[in-house]
Amino acid sequence: MTETDQKRKPHKFYVVVLILLTLWMSVPGIASMQVIDRDEARYAQATVQMVESGDYLNIRFQDRARNKKPAGIYWMQAGFVKAFTEPGERKIWAHRIVSVLGALLAVLATYWGAISVLGRRGAFWSAAILATSLLMAFEAHIAKTDAMLCGFSALCLACLLRLQKQPRKSTAFIFWVALGGAIMIKGPITPTIIILAIIAYSIWQKETSWLKSLINMPGIIVALLMVVPWMVAIGYATDGAFFKDAIGGDLAPKLAGGAEKHGAPPGYYALTLPVFFWPGILLLLPGIAFAKMTAGRKSTDIALKRAIRFLICWIVPFWIILEITPTKLPNYPLPLYPAIAIFCGGAFSALLAMDVFIKTRRISSIIFFIIAVLLILGIFAADGRYAELPTPFIGLFPILIGLALAASIFMWAGKAHKGFMTALVLTGLLTPLTYGHIFPRLTDLRLGARTAMSLNVQNISTSRAEKYRVLSPNFTEPSLVYNLGTDILLGDKADKIINEGLNLDDLIIIDIRNSGEHHTRQYLSSKLQDQENCLIEKFVTAGFNYSRGDEVELKTYRVEACKKFNSP
Repeated sequence: MTETDQKRKPHKFYVVVLILLTLWMSVPGIASMQVIDRDEARYAQATVQMVESGDYLNIRFQDRARNKKPAGIYWMQAGFVKAFTEPGERKIWAHRIVSVLGALLAVLATYWGAISVLGRRGAFWSAAILATSLLMAFEAHIAKTDAMLCGFSALCLACLLRLQKQPRKSTAFIFWVALGGAIMIKGPITPTIIILAIIAYSIWQKETSWLKSLINMPGIIVALLMVVPWMVAIGYATDGAFFKDAIGGDLAPKLAGGAEKHGAPPGYYALTLPVFFWPGILLLLPGIAFAKMTAGRKSTDIALKRAIRFLICWIVPFWIILEITPTKLPNYPLPLYPAIAIFCGGAFSALLAMDVFIKTRRISSIIFFIIAVLLILGIFAADGRYAELPTPFIGLFPILIGLALAASIFMWAGKAHKGFMTALVLTGLLTPLTYGHIFPRLTDLRLGARTAMSLNVQNISTSRAEKYRVLSPNFTEPSLVYNLGTDILLGDKADKIINEGLNLDDLIIIDIRNSGEHHTRQYLSSKLQDQENCLIEKFVTAGFNYSRGDEVELKTYRVEACKKFNSP
């Protein structure tokens, strides 16, 4: 990257464009899209309970301790919930703001770190690739840990890249603060990536002198103050149960086997990367070729070689661990995406200057087109299958397919700038369309929200102030709790109440498609035979439970006094 190239646009221009791009990819749909089962609903519900109870130390889902991750993400969500909602309100967008901010942090940190590697334009392209990636956009839309973890991890990576080139106390201070934030979001994940990267890089480069720049006592003290007081408090409050459950009940099972039915063989992440990194797959294989070429012994740019080698060390050791760990989820590699995006940004800069990486860019163009077609088909198929009304967006289908084809042809022909810009236009249309319009239309998937709306239409409140008990013995998705309230009784607890005896005004929600002997209207009515009460069907909510892959038909009953008819 020449000095002339770097002066084409000021930092402010690139930063503003990246902010707008990230918001364009992240904000549409955060208010209208249903709460996602199961993890988002659990995080959001636990945050609501923090706000309702005023207990910001113990993390709970209903009456169960949620000893899985540190409290950082819950505190962040709780701040926005308190700021933008009234007591008792359930507005999922307030929770999701944190993930949007996490995506912004990840993108801007990637730009800041990549400047020391590729210059401004290369850094801009790297950050744009991350901002538009399918997984980054998805995680930015849901109230979980991963977008913010990626943000803090990207900031740690950026600091380490910059410290290698120019040691500064301010950069080291930022590194420690970012590390403290990452630990409070998801515990040991980011520290593990950093330790593995430093060990691998030190062995490869055979030097450790640059690590002295990390010694920054103010930063270390701040990081400790961010983490240690909470660790002491939660350990004391739970008598050590938090750490026992987090390690023995959450982490260990994931390392030992496919926890929570999320097992997959080694190679899963390599095979799925082209999908979840899309549209960056257009530059992924050239990016790998760029990294291999630059990190090789024949490379003459020593500073660039060192930086690329560190990026490789950031990715490869932790990637291997992810591949050999039996439990696999698509979001696990997200903290590695900033480094991958920098490879792609480097390849794109090279492609703009000369016709290189011919084989890899042509293979990438084919893969890009295949995935684009499958994504577009899948999104429109979901709209046709799970929406109540015919899709009004069908006219966009040929346009989107045409853009995907054009981007692939441009990249195949070596017109990298036209190819990638066309891909950005495609994803800039497809992503807001998907999250802002199509996903909110999928009414068959909004089971919890539709049940709550039907109760509201009938002026039946399930809030704490009301007298109704809500029982759902065989439909137990967390979104039902978030939408209907903390006190709803699920599963065995609902069955226990049913067996002990139903009260007047009790509400019972039964999935009649998946009901057993104890979950039939006849059985429930038999529990009322000695009372002058009857089981009255109020409404039906039919749809699809995507967490289990089951068709669902939820019938909501209410225990009411039986109507007596006297003969004339």
